[in-house]
Amino acid sequence: MKPDRKKRVCVLGSGNWGTVIAKIVGSNSLHSELLQERVSMYVYEEELEDGRKLSEVINEHHENVKYLPGHELPPNVVAVTDAAEAVRGADVLVFVLPRQFVRTLCATLVGQIKPTAVGVSLIKGFDGEDGPLDLVSNMISRYLKIRMCVLMGANNANEVAAEKMAETTIGCKDKRLVPLLKAIFQTDYLKVRPAGDFVYR
Repeated sequence: MKPDRKKRVCVLGSGNWGTVIAKIVGSNSLHSELLQERVSMYVYEEELEDGRKLSEVINEHHENVKYLPGHELPPNVVAVTDAAEAVRGADVLVFVLPRQFVRTLCATLVGQIKPTAVGVSLIKGFDGEDGPLDLVSNMISRYLKIRMCVLMGANNANEVAAEKMAETTIGCKDKRLVPLLKAIFQTDYLKVRPAGDFVYR
């Protein structure tokens, strides 16, 4: 694939699981025919006990010392504290943040993302703020008017970070997206399986 057609990925979230996913996406993007090398990771800025800013430590030392200490991030993963800047030009948005912050983030992103962008939710739980319980992915899709996929599994973040064998399932309406999503998330130790019987309304 030509460099200008490669897909840019943004990881929205920098907690324990979000940082693990950024580590995977960053590694997969380094020499990919489908993905741009630079991976932006949206970081909600925090001040560490020693007075340093979390985003600066991540970018200088390639380690999330607060949420995933002891694991090196690829140098192409860049911590960005402005959500609109993080998603600028992104083709794939990976949502991996606490469910209670999703609405606020989506409100910030309205009008800031490419209309052709695809979202992937790794957020467990349901949204019920507007009425009946609904999938978080559906809520994101309504806010941002983008296609959504879901990546779920009985995965332990620290075990995946340690590269222990694991499996996860991807569900999406458009099966043509599966090769791209596997290129983003699959590794030698994390197998990504498309769900043939996935129910998505």
